[in-house]
Order: sequence, then structure tokens, then C-alpha cells
Amino acid sequence: MSPLLFFKKTKSFKEGNIDSILLLRHDRIGDMVLLTTLFKSLRIKYPYAWIIVLASEKNKEIIQNDPNVNEVLVYRGLLWFIGETRKRRIDLVVDLFYTYELKTAFLSYISGAKYRIGFEIAGREIFFNLKGPRMQRSTHMINCLLDIAEYLGVDRKESSPQIYLMEDEIQWAKGYFASKNFVDGELKIAVHPGAHYQSQRWPVQYFAELIKKITDKFKVRVIVFSEKSEKKILAQMQDIVGMDNVEYAHDKTLRQFMALLSQCDLLICNNSGPLHIAVAENIPTVSITGPTDLNLWSPCGKEHVVIRHNLPCSPCNLSFCQRHKCMELVIVKEVEEAVDAQIQRINRKKTYA
Repeated sequence: MSPLLFFKKTKSFKEGNIDSILLLRHDRIGDMVLLTTLFKSLRIKYPYAWIIVLASEKNKEIIQNDPNVNEVLVYRGLLWFIGETRKRRIDLVVDLFYTYELKTAFLSYISGAKYRIGFEIAGREIFFNLKGPRMQRSTHMINCLLDIAEYLGVDRKESSPQIYLMEDEIQWAKGYFASKNFVDGELKIAVHPGAHYQSQRWPVQYFAELIKKITDKFKVRVIVFSEKSEKKILAQMQDIVGMDNVEYAHDKTLRQFMALLSQCDLLICNNSGPLHIAVAENIPTVSITGPTDLNLWSPCGKEHVVIRHNLPCSPCNLSFCQRHKCMELVIVKEVEEAVDAQIQRINRKKTYA
């Protein structure tokens, strides 16, 4: 235990004093998707509170149109943060970063908020004045979020992430597929071969081989998504797969991607942000993972299949790996079999719907 913790002051939490809440989650897409689990229950507990989310430029669109969020701030740096939070006179700051790093815990401290809470580990709690849960690696991230909500008096209820698309976004997605000659009744299979970290990516040539196999076997159309920064991945896919029965999309905004994905029947991807978006949109998935801690980050639900080969080093949580064995050992055949089973299940469901 850090000696500094002897000087830590803890306040008695008075729920009736909460008029404004700031939630810190200014990092990646998947983390923000999972955070949406809390918004509705917080709104129920604090119906009149002004709920603010500190987002990043990358993940802010996830919570666009969420009826339980009053304001979204995009993080612009330390001085900007001090100015924005101090003028708002925040009552409660919730640091939702599940990390050993101190930066966001310190942000909660300099916000000037009356109450501050976050996950307690490695001395981070010195910056908080409310008792919070300890970090534990044996449970899912959604359970961790529910843990911290429980410390704030929120009823612990089973919940799931939720994304709110507007009707015009949905109609745009339908029009997009129609313009690309996607036929009604033909399954739309989304493929996203990218990921935030190199270590999370199944080899591109494996994805390409998989696409060729499923388009030969089933009456399906495939749409391959990639971020603008991943044009190289998309070019590799096009060289191997070609253009027949495959649409390539790399120029879409995050909202457009979410709208298009909502109209698909299945997503094949790595363990990354798009996987968690699909779960929130109730789209079945097949995902390949290696370094990720599945206790924390697995997709929840029976409609999601995760393929993984455990090695002595798993899960390493490394962002880069020279060997990359855990991903390369996942062969195309086993992913193909999982996709086959998902397609057959989806077809049966459509038949009896």
C-alpha cells in the first residue's frame, strides 16, 4: 500500500446532492460501447442530474443521440479540462478507466468535483474521496461497471450495451445496400479485419481466404469494412479476394458504419470496437482473439462465437507481438466451420420468423 494513502480523505456520499455527473471514458470505441450499459440505470437513479460524458474524438459518435446523456465533451487537453469542469461545478466525477495508470484518477481530482470515485488499484484511490471497488481480472467489464454503479446507489441489474441510431441513418444504410445491388433475402456478411493493436489482428490473408470460401459455399454478399488508416489492409483483401460478391468500405464515418452494420446478418472480426458495436446492435458475431483477456472483454450472449488458442503466455494484453502465434495458430478451417454454423442458424431463424 502506498504511504500516501494514509493521507487520503473519504467523504460520506449524499445522493440527494447530485445535480451533475461527469463520466470519464475518453479513449477507445469498444470501451465506450460497454459504458452505455450504465446510462439508463444512472438516469433512473438520478432523474434530474445533468449527465456529461468525457469522450475522445474517436469514440464520441457512439453516444450520439443517447437519450440518457445530456452532454458530450471531447477531451482537448489538461488546461481545457480544468476550465470546462470548473465552470460547470460538477458534483460527481466517475473515473471508469480500468487501469493502473494514474492520469484519469488525477483528472478527477483536478476537476473540482465534490465527489470522486473510480477503481482502486496501485494507489489510484489517493485521488478519490469516495470508496470504490477494487480492480479484479476474473469478471467481465460490464460486471466491473455495475460494481462501481452499485457504490453510487444504483440498483444492480443485468444490462447490456445500447446504441441509438436515428431513422434517417437506418434508411440511409438501406439505400446504400440497394445502390450496391444487395438483394433482399441474400444474407449480408460484414467483415472487419482491423483492430486497434497489431497483436489483435488475425492475418489479412486468412480473412481473405475465409471470404472466398463462404462466398463460394453460400448465397451471401460480403461487405468488408476498414478504417481510413487501414487502407493497406483493404488493398491486400482486394488483391486476394477480388470484387465479385464483395463490397469494400473504408470511407465511412463511425455512425455510417454502425448504421450499415445494423442491416447485416453477421459480423466476422477480431476482438475490437466493431465486435462490441455488433453486440449492442444484436448482430451475431464470429470473432478471433489472442492477447485479449476474455474474462474482461468477451462478447456476451449465445449468438456470439469466440475462437481462440490458449498458449502459456495467454492472455498477454500486449499491443505488439513479434511471434503472434496465438493469432496465427487459428486456422481458416475452424473459423469457416464457426461461420457455417452461424449462417445455418441465421437461415433457420429467418425461415421460422
